[in-house]
Amino acid sequence: MADKSVARLGGVASIAVGGLYLLIAITFLVVPAEQQGGSGTGDLIRFFPSFHVNPTPMMVLFAEFTLCAVLAMAAVPAIARLVRDVNEGLSRWTSNLALLGFAIVAVYYVQMIAESPSRAAAFVAGDSSTRAALAIPSGVDPQFLLRYGATGLWIFVVSVLALKGNKLPKILAAIGILAAAMYWLLAATDVLGMAATLRTVVAIVGGVVAGPIWYIWVGSALLKSAA
Repeated sequence: MADKSVARLGGVASIAVGGLYLLIAITFLVVPAEQQGGSGTGDLIRFFPSFHVNPTPMMVLFAEFTLCAVLAMAAVPAIARLVRDVNEGLSRWTSNLALLGFAIVAVYYVQMIAESPSRAAAFVAGDSSTRAALAIPSGVDPQFLLRYGATGLWIFVVSVLALKGNKLPKILAAIGILAAAMYWLLAATDVLGMAATLRTVVAIVGGVVAGPIWYIWVGSALLKSAA
């Protein structure tokens, strides 16, 4: 019964995460272009003045990311159980890393909700020194390495173990491997300062296609197993 309750909760949460990815993508379309960059200094210089004038779409996006991360923390243990008997060590280790990554996401976006309005106001009103200080990336994992890297590793391991143990349809495992690769590429584009166009393409493939399909399909499999 306990296992079924974990599967039911994880299944519902996983489907909700997939749906939220799609909602995030829709919300992103109405976010001003100046606010759609990464977390680098140049991105923040463009971000703050635009956010100060029109903060609402991005604040909604912050809230969606927060809710998505919190729900994902309910999905991770249940999804990890699907492949635990294939390799329990890898399953437990990478699921813990994923929980760490999603926890950092939740904390980061709660912090953004609380601090972004005041930081944007201070940036607009400040002198060059103030603006330079505010445009320095801050917070835990400012370049998203743990958030994207840890989550991508977990999805990759789950998908590979699912293939090895025949726990999920092969096409679903392949979609998971694609989603993991997109997580890693998204981290790389931010760290290496790659073009915004490339970041957008990677985000679309991972966040609009592979990610939602994987989470919704895996969630459905969990609910079926708990029936």
